[in-house]
Amino acid sequence: MQNYILTEEQEEWVRRKQGLGKLALRNLIKKQEGKCTLSGVDLKFNKEEHGKCVKGGKGCHPLYAAVDHIAPGNAKAGHQIVCYDLNDLKGHLPEVLFNALKKTAEWENFIKKWKALADRGEEREAFKELIRTG
Repeated sequence: MQNYILTEEQEEWVRRKQGLGKLALRNLIKKQEGKCTLSGVDLKFNKEEHGKCVKGGKGCHPLYAAVDHIAPGNAKAGHQIVCYDLNDLKGHLPEVLFNALKKTAEWENFIKKWKALADRGEEREAFKELIRTG
């Protein structure tokens, strides 16, 4: 954490965020080394290129950074930074169900596929298809 230096895109993302303090956000990025807590992939922080969620548009990139409550609705449990689409997926499931899912072979296989797409630099459609089909 000490040696990780934020990129200019990460600093700009921190400046634009509301809610969680800037120091806390910087510390999370450093602690996670710019990676998603749930998948381990490098997050995208460029709002102009990846984070515009405009109705009728392409939507946020699945790897765009999102601040997540570790325990939904409980700020005291802490925060983490995760992929936008994984945060969305997590948000649609009860916490107990999501935590159980993370312990399954199916989740492990899904995350391996997610990482492979990220490593190949696949575009958002490939991630959306993976979420639809598993």
